[in-house]
Amino acid sequence: MFRLKVKEEEHKRIKDRLNLIETPKYEYVLTDDKDLSENDKINIVFNQTDISKISKLLDIIVRGEDTYLIGNNEFGQKRVECRNFHYFIVEDEDVYGVLNNTKLLIRLKLYEVDELLKSKDFIRVSKYCLVNIGKIAYIKPELNSKLNLLMKNENHVEVNRGYYKEFKKTLKI
Repeated sequence: MFRLKVKEEEHKRIKDRLNLIETPKYEYVLTDDKDLSENDKINIVFNQTDISKISKLLDIIVRGEDTYLIGNNEFGQKRVECRNFHYFIVEDEDVYGVLNNTKLLIRLKLYEVDELLKSKDFIRVSKYCLVNIGKIAYIKPELNSKLNLLMKNENHVEVNRGYYKEFKKTLKI
């Protein structure tokens, strides 16, 4: 799937940092020198300072972006790509996925949804809630080391004290 083309002395270090498996038949060429790109392949030319970004990109290529969940509401069953969910919340022991203006009952436990979306942009903000980082509009500090999140669908979600430090660390704030 991949071929890494860099200086010989850099090859092993970069390959290890990217956790890359090179194959004889490949579609993607990764290089830090545009002169080493190949015309009949997909070329990814990068600066060595961006290796962490390249690693995330390779994860998306290998695993794929599409992760779907099936939810139910009064209209029936719907299959939705995970990145379209704003957040998941537990209400009366049921897990609901919240979209723009729709709430779907998800037939999984919250920890199962969390495990499924671990590599996606979701973060646990309380014992009962999992939030899509890309759907946060505003973050407002509250008392007692809590945060109030205004989601893009105008709903409010609270980051509890126990999840406060991890949330700030993940968002680098």
